[in-house]
Amino acid sequence: MPMTLPHTADLVIIGAGAIGCSTAWHLAQAGITNIVVVEMGQVGSGSSSKSASMLSLQFGRDETMARLAQHAYVRYMRFEEEIGVPIDFRPIGWLNLATAAEADALRPEAAMLQSLGINTELLAPDEIKRRYPLLNVDDIIVGTYGPDDGPFDPHMILWGYVKRASQHGVRFLQGVKATGITQRGGRVTAVETDAGTIATPLVINAAGPWAIEVGRWAGLDIPILNSARSILVTAPLAAVPADHPFVEDLSVEWYFRPEIDGVLMGMGKRPAPDLNTATPPAMIDAMIDAAVHRVPVLAQAELLTAWTGIRPLTADGYPIVGAAPGIDGILLNCGWGGVGIIMAPIAGQLLADLVTSGRSDLVDVGRFSLSRFDTH
Repeated sequence: MPMTLPHTADLVIIGAGAIGCSTAWHLAQAGITNIVVVEMGQVGSGSSSKSASMLSLQFGRDETMARLAQHAYVRYMRFEEEIGVPIDFRPIGWLNLATAAEADALRPEAAMLQSLGINTELLAPDEIKRRYPLLNVDDIIVGTYGPDDGPFDPHMILWGYVKRASQHGVRFLQGVKATGITQRGGRVTAVETDAGTIATPLVINAAGPWAIEVGRWAGLDIPILNSARSILVTAPLAAVPADHPFVEDLSVEWYFRPEIDGVLMGMGKRPAPDLNTATPPAMIDAMIDAAVHRVPVLAQAELLTAWTGIRPLTADGYPIVGAAPGIDGILLNCGWGGVGIIMAPIAGQLLADLVTSGRSDLVDVGRFSLSRFDTH
């Protein structure tokens, strides 16, 4: 039976993706349990269920995000102990490939990761070919390899956070769409939904790609750039071994990794202002062209399924975390881009720290404030 809509809550979280669910759990762990999470679909039905499902230390493109990725990685290694749910992590490794256009940026990035103690190798093309003979490296100048990355199960992560938070009294309302935020005198008083009103003094916007719309209800301009990326999964393909690393071709932002007995590949960074998740035939064609060029054996693959997810990006690559300026009672936890699943433990911890103590020991959260985009 559906849960009855509560009339009041100490805190309402809008969005039950990886960020919202992690935030709910971390707040409950900190002792704030009169929480309602509203989700217009099912838990994780937005971007969290449409990612490449990789836990990565190689994805940190600058020192700040790399350090946060390290913290998140450690938390995931303890996830089953902490949450009681396995995440089915397989460290197959992450290989970046750079042509001449990307090589000069990839080398210092690798040096930065190495300086932080992240296991990262620089590889010449002949070494890449020796290790991974399926790859075409004719136009590759340099590669980087990190052995500690690999796929994990976002559904188990989401279920774990929901299970543990619910045990602490957090209420998750699936199929309930938030429709507005009520204010009085510059203070939040309620969240409006299509099932009724929830009186609350505090709202957390963890709505992922929909964070822009949620912000508008409170008069906020949240500068998220929603970007669509498509993923294809093939039928079983014995030519690609199950332990082959994740490979990203930086020249076309195409990647692939083993998926069960087949292959998962992703590509695309096209604007998605209307959150359209259709997968255009032209994108499928482009992905196939990139695949056959970089991994010729993929010409034998049979397409099994395809989907498109939305990545809520920001101009500087940092998330938007913290209090909304000028409004008492709104906190933001959005703009995590394509790393929401990777960073979920840290995103939840940062919000819990802000709610309970106004600061975090993990990072200076001020650098993630919405006000950094204020040109005035």
